[in-house]
Amino acid sequence: MEGSTARDAALLSEHLNESLRRLPGPVYYQVLRWIHLILKPVNYLEIGVDKGVSLEQAAKSTRAIGIDPAPTIEHTLSPAVTIYEMTSDDFFAQHDARDLLGGPVELAFIDGLHLFEQVLRDFVNLERASADDTVVILHDCLPLDDVTSARERTTDFYCGDVWKATLALRRHRPELDMVVVPTAPTGLCLVRNLHSARRFEEELPEIESEFRDRGFDYYLAHQEEMPPQIANDIEAVRDWLMPG
Repeated sequence: MEGSTARDAALLSEHLNESLRRLPGPVYYQVLRWIHLILKPVNYLEIGVDKGVSLEQAAKSTRAIGIDPAPTIEHTLSPAVTIYEMTSDDFFAQHDARDLLGGPVELAFIDGLHLFEQVLRDFVNLERASADDTVVILHDCLPLDDVTSARERTTDFYCGDVWKATLALRRHRPELDMVVVPTAPTGLCLVRNLHSARRFEEELPEIESEFRDRGFDYYLAHQEEMPPQIANDIEAVRDWLMPG
């Protein structure tokens, strides 16, 4: 058991170091902090809370919702934060985010179940609660390798096949404005110009069939179709978020 634990720790370190080599600069928590500082959203919704570190990047005054069926929060969060211990599907079936937040969602971060079809469902549900200037952030859009981007998790370092959701949105929703920030460990995709798209929701089963069996080799062969990348620095992020 000790030998297995040591191997797991060594593999995690190897994956993290490789991600930092490929994606140098500030890690994604810092980029999330920049986005909050630049946009100053009145409200924020996060899917996939885990330990609460990403939630802590929001300003203390930001009215926030965190959704996670099994959060492991280690610090006291701001009183403005409400945690819903349930799946995102259950949350959107039982609650209206606009009512809970006092208006349309201004900023959202999707980092829950690391399967592309779930990310797309979360995106559709968030889009229903969005406004013209809503920004949605997708984590894990730049996979590291075939093992850590597999649908079945076998490693501590894991991003799943979320990249498929990014590519599917790029192909099926060309009106969306999308860019990728190459921040470790697995990138952030920023999305705006949302509007509820009923046709896209109806296409989800077909899209799921189209992408489910695609592997990492497909990603490598179609990287040019992914959203364009901007620099991993606050000026580039500000320029995209606040054009003109």
